Amino acid sequence: MSSSSSATAAAMPQLTNVLAKSKSPYLLQHKDNPVAWQEFTSETISLAKQLDRPIFLSSGYSACHWCHVLAHESFEDPEVAKIMNEYFVNVKVDREERPDVDRVYMSYLQASSGGGGWPMSIFMTPSLEPFFAGTYFPKNRFISLLVRIQESWEDDREKCEEMGKGVIESLKEMSGGSRVPGTLDQILSTSPALKIHTQLTRLHDPRYGGFAQGGSHSKGPKFPSCSMTLEPLARLATIPLSAEATESGGDQEVREKSREMAIKMIRGIWEGGMRDWVGGGVARYSVDEKWIVPHFEKMLYDQAQLVSCALDFAQICDPTQAQDENDRGKLEADRKVCYDLAADILDYSLRDLRSPEGGFWSAEDADSAPEPGAKKSEGAFYIWDKEEIDEILGEDSKVFNYFFGVKRDGNVDPVHDAHGEMTGKNILYQAKSYIDTAKKFSKAEDEAKRIVKASCEKLKERRDKREKPGLDDKILTAWNGLMLSALAKAAMTLPTTYPVAEQCLAAAEGVADFLKTRVWDEASSTLIRSWREGKGPTGQTDDYAFLIRGLLDLYEATGDERHALWAVELQKRQDDLFWDEQGGGYFASAPDEHVLVRMKDAQDAAEPSAISVSVHNLSRFSLLISNEYDQYEKKAEETYLSIGEELKQMPRAFGYSVAGLMDLEKGYREVIIIGSKSDPTTKQFLALAREKYTPNQIVIQIDPADPPLQLAEKNEVIKSLIEGLSSKDTQTQTQRVSLRVCEGGVCGLPSEDVEGVKALLGLA
Repeated sequence: MSSSSSATAAAMPQLTNVLAKSKSPYLLQHKDNPVAWQEFTSETISLAKQLDRPIFLSSGYSACHWCHVLAHESFEDPEVAKIMNEYFVNVKVDREERPDVDRVYMSYLQASSGGGGWPMSIFMTPSLEPFFAGTYFPKNRFISLLVRIQESWEDDREKCEEMGKGVIESLKEMSGGSRVPGTLDQILSTSPALKIHTQLTRLHDPRYGGFAQGGSHSKGPKFPSCSMTLEPLARLATIPLSAEATESGGDQEVREKSREMAIKMIRGIWEGGMRDWVGGGVARYSVDEKWIVPHFEKMLYDQAQLVSCALDFAQICDPTQAQDENDRGKLEADRKVCYDLAADILDYSLRDLRSPEGGFWSAEDADSAPEPGAKKSEGAFYIWDKEEIDEILGEDSKVFNYFFGVKRDGNVDPVHDAHGEMTGKNILYQAKSYIDTAKKFSKAEDEAKRIVKASCEKLKERRDKREKPGLDDKILTAWNGLMLSALAKAAMTLPTTYPVAEQCLAAAEGVADFLKTRVWDEASSTLIRSWREGKGPTGQTDDYAFLIRGLLDLYEATGDERHALWAVELQKRQDDLFWDEQGGGYFASAPDEHVLVRMKDAQDAAEPSAISVSVHNLSRFSLLISNEYDQYEKKAEETYLSIGEELKQMPRAFGYSVAGLMDLEKGYREVIIIGSKSDPTTKQFLALAREKYTPNQIVIQIDPADPPLQLAEKNEVIKSLIEGLSSKDTQTQTQRVSLRVCEGGVCGLPSEDVEGVKALLGLA
């Protein structure tokens, strides 16, 4: 080597692992790796260009089991790290904090391989153009891949760069989009809702419940997928019956089948191993078709969405609509399992995921050490030896083991245990019914239930002494918006026979207060995406959309106009930052020179898309802020039209947007209640307004002693009703409580008695 080249080499920066400076729990998990990890920053990208090396980008999240496997096998291995450090600039991305970065490269991975997932492994040029993608690679394959990529870069760099540029151009074309010429009626004429029903019917597993590619022959995995399944099914289960329905049975069949499929899935989750029988809450998904073997990570977004959807179906399973006693008994049982699931998840979330400041943490990990000093493994916190159960429960273990299918050699099918980590262990799931268990041991059914419940409590005492799974203690604005909706809905509809119901409204207010004080930047009127030891990255579209929905739900739960007014402010800011003037709809993130494709978040997945939540918000605003009805209605329509072709061709991937179309087709209505919030009649009218599943409804409260004056400036109906209150009535609160319904821009006459209110609400 010449002296000049030696000097050049000496001038090149020596990379070290910088993740110890991060606040992301996922990045901090890799701070001690021998890999010289960098964060996704402009400095890192400049460094890659200076070193003239390709970038290896690894994206994942802290609770991801296979992310841990890849890290243990490869990123913690000095041999692998040496190759990575010598030939690449290695970048770690927390996909929950930077979904804009993750979304671009995940789109490439899905397009190039037909699938995706985390960990995501991307090789790209120093200019951030990807030319190879994958997910998890076993160590030997990963080493071979690193060598091959390096050789390709050295031998045929132009081809790599050309490929990368082509990828980015293709992604730009895919994400460009434009408003579809036409109207919402033309989209509706293609029957996207019935297409979803047809597809879900085909994919439905009638034996175990749930939906997967392959339908009843599927071997898993199965996901809750609320936005793609339960949300549209709830609308389909309550579609208005046409005049012909009584003769043809068509609409009625759709309603009954939709409810049946949804309840089968909810019951599968409730009875399966995906639900944590000992500590509450649900895992991210089940790897098998029976809902028995979960991937054990617990994500906040799953808890929140399942609470909301379970409460919806509790309302839909209305025993008063039963045709006979058998039907009544079935509806009562279905309603109970929905309420039970919602309460179980809320108990867990409020106990284990709520921070002392009021926000909710993101997740609990899948992995933990089975004993002090041992290597972490998936599900170790949750699975049991039969001997341990017998020792804890004594004589009751016989009933317990029979009910849960506990076996001496374990009950986990090796097919679903890739690394043999659960050999000889048991996952708790309902293997037998309570009735069968009671008969087996000559006990009353209630006694069998008591033994199972008491036994789970004893196991929890023992389990709490184990090493807990890792906690992802960052607080994400978007996911807290989802939990805010769940808590507000629970405050309105979960029966007070469940003790957790009494906590929900205060918890919801706590979430809103936390977000307002910690992640809302008053000076710039913008949201921050996450909070952990301070503010994280800037907010994205889903942060705005999900929080707006949560605030609108909280407004309906409280009647406090502050929540609605902040939602209005956030909507205007979302429009300013993310609205696509050319194509309609919302970009997923603000412009960023290092995110080469500004994409849209339109398809629903484990979470609803930002676009699908936004169209619901806009429809609600068009009534609540009626002075700007045209503006909100126009934006909602343009957003639907921006995904018009997708809604026609593959509506299931846009299930929550289709649910919004069903609400629009049914027609929105306002329910306005005038009366003191402390008046028992006001509370009774509110309960009646919330009794039936009506997603196409907003409830407005006017307390004569504390009327929503700022909201009145944005809604002429509210303003006129407030002005119509006499000053004497306002001061003495002698105004009689009334309820009226407004539909199609026309408000009906108010009613002041229960029977009249029931008639107005369609409950009579």
